[in-house]
Amino acid sequence: MTYAYHPGAGFRRFDGAAAEAEQLAQAFRGLPEGHGPGQALAAFKRAAAYLAIPPSVVQLVDVLFAWTKPEDWRSASTPIVWPRNDKLARKLGLKVRQVQNLLDRAIALRLISHKDSPNGHRGGARAADGTIKWAYGIVLAPIGTRLEEFRAIAARGAREDEEIDGLKRRLTAARRRTASLAQAVLDDMILNTGADEELELAQSAARQMRNVRDIALLTGSVEQIEQRGRALERKVAATLLEREALNQPVELPNSAPKDVHDCTHSTTTNQPQTAKAVTSNGSARRSSGNYGVGSALPQSEVEEDLEKHGVDPDFIDSVTPELCGSLGLGRRGWGELVHLAEQLADQNHIHRHAWHEACRIMGQRGAAASVIATVRKYQVGEVQRPGAYLRGMTGRAAKGELNLGRTFHGLKDLRKAGAMHTMQAGGDPRPVGDFARRAMSQFVLSGRSS
Repeated sequence: MTYAYHPGAGFRRFDGAAAEAEQLAQAFRGLPEGHGPGQALAAFKRAAAYLAIPPSVVQLVDVLFAWTKPEDWRSASTPIVWPRNDKLARKLGLKVRQVQNLLDRAIALRLISHKDSPNGHRGGARAADGTIKWAYGIVLAPIGTRLEEFRAIAARGAREDEEIDGLKRRLTAARRRTASLAQAVLDDMILNTGADEELELAQSAARQMRNVRDIALLTGSVEQIEQRGRALERKVAATLLEREALNQPVELPNSAPKDVHDCTHSTTTNQPQTAKAVTSNGSARRSSGNYGVGSALPQSEVEEDLEKHGVDPDFIDSVTPELCGSLGLGRRGWGELVHLAEQLADQNHIHRHAWHEACRIMGQRGAAASVIATVRKYQVGEVQRPGAYLRGMTGRAAKGELNLGRTFHGLKDLRKAGAMHTMQAGGDPRPVGDFARRAMSQFVLSGRSS
């Protein structure tokens, strides 16, 4: 009765995959002329990666091929090997049960078949010339039958690899180009370009397409990132060209008659300079409210250094928008910066004497820039006592050792590096000062409309 309920107990399972593998084995008529088991194994290994065959099965087939000889692959023979499972387990470093599972997997992949003896044991014998006299065991003929299939799959896979590699190189180039444009946006303080979103999208596409082999999907992703990159490049280039056009020097006509040589050209100022300077503690200075660009006082070395390095009010505003955002809307001048520096000195416990001494040694523009740099470093934790730090800067300026222009360029580089890191992490690189000015602008506009 037991056999009636379990008719296949103790026998090898026979299913559709085993039937297909056996048909491939029976269809084997020998390898093509000039081919041996080495070529068959190489073709199988090259195609295995594109057929999703596990490496453990590839290793099993490689070990099984070690027991074959060229005579087994002739037209009148069948390549059969008969190692026991325990021997295969030692060769592969596995358990016997694992070897059995691998053999079943190889049958399911139509790579091997079985020729069983009457008692179910493997065995065989070879003649003196190496040919197989009789054998029962693992049949490798399906691999020989599928030789041309494996070659075609390997060739097609190699072509796909080449195409995929080219697409991924294009995607990498597009991502790097977008990152370069995003860096240019930060360098030139260009707003409202969406460079941060484009960079995040390009980086996300590069990550998601890393292991994709769908050429159509990969091509669509690459073309989209390239198209968006070109659009961003046109937007950035247009902004830079517009700025360049606005910054072109305009040659003004000479206001003096040609026949008058000793006349004095007049300059228009909104606030004429007062005749007397305001003095405090023996240091000559003017009220910041009346500070104008056309100063009658000679430039200090610090102010000359700032001018040499291109550090003007706009530059300082771009480097420290958190501090300069309180200046409001419109173009900023040195007078506004001096006024802001006086406020910052009071707010950050910098003594008035330290401010006056900085004005005497460095001039008001140099002192204002020094205070703003000091407070900025104080906010980020680089300076513990801003008053003492400002006095130290004044002392170095008196000795001609203060390079304030380099200091501000260093602040700019640090700001760009921080903004780039924030952008790559998916954050918003725009400084807080931009949001403050935008909020103030909306407030003013709403006030006008009301």
